[in-house]
Amino acid sequence: VQFRSVGRLLSDEDVDMAVTVADELPGGVRRQNLFTGGFVCLFDPRHAAVTPKKKLTLERYLAHDHVAVSYNGDVRGVVEDVVGVVRAVRVSVSSFHVVGSIVEGSPLLATVPAVVARDLQRLHPKLQTTALPFALEGAYTELLWPATADDDEAAAYVRGHILTIAGAQPVAV
Repeated sequence: VQFRSVGRLLSDEDVDMAVTVADELPGGVRRQNLFTGGFVCLFDPRHAAVTPKKKLTLERYLAHDHVAVSYNGDVRGVVEDVVGVVRAVRVSVSSFHVVGSIVEGSPLLATVPAVVARDLQRLHPKLQTTALPFALEGAYTELLWPATADDDEAAAYVRGHILTIAGAQPVAV
């Protein structure tokens, strides 16, 4: 579920729950923080001119081609929106889960949440990360659900497992 449509889908009860980053939500939608963290630069050291031992400068960062994750399908990502710099984006994808496959074996850089990078590195052990040359904090990834599902035992069971996996503590509803 994309964060731009998640509020409507939950309000209309088209989905039972969602795990995403969301801004404003309509009344009647519950939210539970799962995790947050900053962003890192993900790269393949066999192909990109980056090393985790040498600090990545903004000039070197911008000299590389990039993979961007954009829910709109354009070439703008969080770096352009928050930091205000323009990267040479060569590939734009709508989900983080394919970034590792694209970066592996290429000179492309990807700016991804640290928690995502850890998962991608488990699937693609040749990939490495380094600090970004600018501060980029992440928003909370949240578990969202319609308040009408508070008493639904099956939904509560699934929400409980999601909280366990994420290591989050449930909030009282």
